[in-house]
Amino acid sequence: MRFLNFTPQETRAILFLLIALLVGSGIVLYQRSHPGFAPELKLHKSDVDSLGEIKYISGPGQERKLIDLNRATAAELQLLPGVGPALSRRIVEHRETRGEFVKIEDVMQVSGIGPRTFEAIRGYLTIQNQTEGSDR
Repeated sequence: MRFLNFTPQETRAILFLLIALLVGSGIVLYQRSHPGFAPELKLHKSDVDSLGEIKYISGPGQERKLIDLNRATAAELQLLPGVGPALSRRIVEHRETRGEFVKIEDVMQVSGIGPRTFEAIRGYLTIQNQTEGSDR
């Protein structure tokens, strides 16, 4: 007997969605009854800006994660506030074509990063020396 005239593929898709809904609901109920469960997965209102985008790359009470401008991938750079895919690619391209950044202020040479954006991301940036003992 066919289930409400759905094809077998449609029936499997519906069952998958129902199971996912049940599992998700179970997790939410578990989190409500166990407030200390996975605090790193909880998003706080202070972590979200007015547009609903996540503002920080670290949560409340956690150590702020610093991103090394000379080692970070484009995906890691997107964790910075206000840095999307295009801007992160420009940062990586700038580093590859012009060499490593010497100081964090040098990131303002990248098109699209002005003083306002720099102030928003400066606390998340670091530059580590490539070799031990180099004076940079």
